[in-house]
Amino acid sequence: MRGPGGHFSRFDKRIIPEDDKPGAKLNLVRLFGYLKPYRWQVAFTLFISVAVTLLSLIPPRLIGVVIDQALGKKDLPRLYFISFSLLLVYITSHALGGLKNFLMSRLGLRVIYDLWQDVYQNLLRLSFNFYDDNQTGNIMSRITNDVSAVERVIVDGVDTIIVASLTLLGVTFVLFRINWKLALITMIPIPILLFLALFVTRRAHRIYRQVRRKMGEISALLQDNISGIRETKSFGREDYEVGRFSEKSTDYMGVNLQAVKLWSIFSPAILTTTSIGTVLVLLFGGQLVISAGKLSAGEIVSFLFYLGLFYQPIHQLNMVNHMLQHGRAASERIFEVIDTEPQIREAGNAVNLPQPVKGGVIFQDVHFSYKPGKEILRGVSFEAKPGEIVALVGATGAGKTTTVNLIPRFYEVENGAIFIDGINVRELKVRNLRENIGIVMQEPFLFDGSIIENIAYGRLDATLDEIVAISKLANAHNFIVELADGYEHQIGERGVRLSVGEKQRIAIARALLKNPPILILDEATSSVDNKTEALIQEAIEHLLRNRTSFVIAHRLSTVMHANKILVFQAGKIVESGNHEELLARGGVYYDLYQIQWRYAKQEPNLFRNSA
Repeated sequence: MRGPGGHFSRFDKRIIPEDDKPGAKLNLVRLFGYLKPYRWQVAFTLFISVAVTLLSLIPPRLIGVVIDQALGKKDLPRLYFISFSLLLVYITSHALGGLKNFLMSRLGLRVIYDLWQDVYQNLLRLSFNFYDDNQTGNIMSRITNDVSAVERVIVDGVDTIIVASLTLLGVTFVLFRINWKLALITMIPIPILLFLALFVTRRAHRIYRQVRRKMGEISALLQDNISGIRETKSFGREDYEVGRFSEKSTDYMGVNLQAVKLWSIFSPAILTTTSIGTVLVLLFGGQLVISAGKLSAGEIVSFLFYLGLFYQPIHQLNMVNHMLQHGRAASERIFEVIDTEPQIREAGNAVNLPQPVKGGVIFQDVHFSYKPGKEILRGVSFEAKPGEIVALVGATGAGKTTTVNLIPRFYEVENGAIFIDGINVRELKVRNLRENIGIVMQEPFLFDGSIIENIAYGRLDATLDEIVAISKLANAHNFIVELADGYEHQIGERGVRLSVGEKQRIAIARALLKNPPILILDEATSSVDNKTEALIQEAIEHLLRNRTSFVIAHRLSTVMHANKILVFQAGKIVESGNHEELLARGGVYYDLYQIQWRYAKQEPNLFRNSA
């Protein structure tokens, strides 16, 4: 971004940056493969399209008959009969057309539903590394904007292609029946039209891939800015954000303008070419009527009507081509998400943890990198016995969070192994592994909905009585019942209508309801007042009992009575032991403790009743 404040690389992040990479293959054929489950509906719709096309071929012929027989011979009864027949054809054609439009729209919605399910299901399968590399807003753009572009292809494009193609075939047959010489003259512009279509299609597709990518960048920016609206306002950066959005919008408009220019040249070229065909037919057909007398006035009028029907599908196919290039670029982005394989793959012979789960965890020489060449963990080894509280301390970026994220296999270990109750986590079923692990983060995520829905996320079949009992253990019940709607209180997006301490207690209640044998707990009291901190600490005491717990500690006073303290430094465990042992060594932990002790009094013992 180049604007107020200079250039910041994080603002230029792209989702799946290489949209144009060779592996990002389209497939309109694959897209239309979504019609296969509805083949009988497609066949019925196709039958109606054939009927509509055949009916559209009748009026020009009837008009020619009116001119030559009814008007030419002053036959009034025949005029009435043909006129009412023409009206009946029009009514039938329009009624069938309306039915066809309904069936195609319904079919398109069903296909889009199936496409949404495939995209969303694969998004839920994908590992955390995918979401680390891609912006939420741009992923949303693929699900919404790109799928909408595909919907237009399914609903409008398929219908137009079928009708236009059938019309072309039918009209061509009729033209040759009326006069094969004029029909051949009609075909003169076709090679030029095909060349123009091929020329434009290749260029339009490249442009529309950029259009879809630019739209994704705008969606990503909007999502980012709306989520961070408080920061924007607190720093007074409204003008700066307007500048960023303006630049993205300008880029999007510029790429779209390339497409507009392309079609602005191509469409008049198509119209001009078909107009030349009409003039040639009128010129030579008129000569046949005037000089040779080989055509009647009615026949030449019918031929000209059919000629309009012949060139009209060509113009329609031109517009469909425009639509297809949009849909083609959009479908590439959609299928790229569907085809992305999760980093974490379950072994074919994966097993469940033996019941009851004891919760013993062993790290054996674990190495890990988020990106090649930058190792985060370098040979981490330790053992957490069932029921132990293991604290992880150290400077920011030392590897604490990365370590606990490897236990539920959010990321894959590069070298070494992690064992739970003696079984390598790679040999366990992923869902079963995660069902036995509870996580409470420093900034818990709450869903937009009611309090009861958020707590029940820990166990979907929990009863209200169970949720209330758990909420009391988490010291959440009292503040919940004071709310106007109690447990039905709507908390807003990310729990915006609750305080930090209230959100923490809801998250603890959710974890208590899940009742996992293994718990991962980030520092939960760093952003609350003393009274709230005491309530949260008491709730955490209930949470830590009778389970193996990993506590990421930012304040050493909260982990003094942990069974084991692991001191991390630059991706390694440099010290291990309990509080007294580590202080006696006078090493890294001792230095950290002395630094914190100078500026804060010792806090209440978090673990006094939980060991």
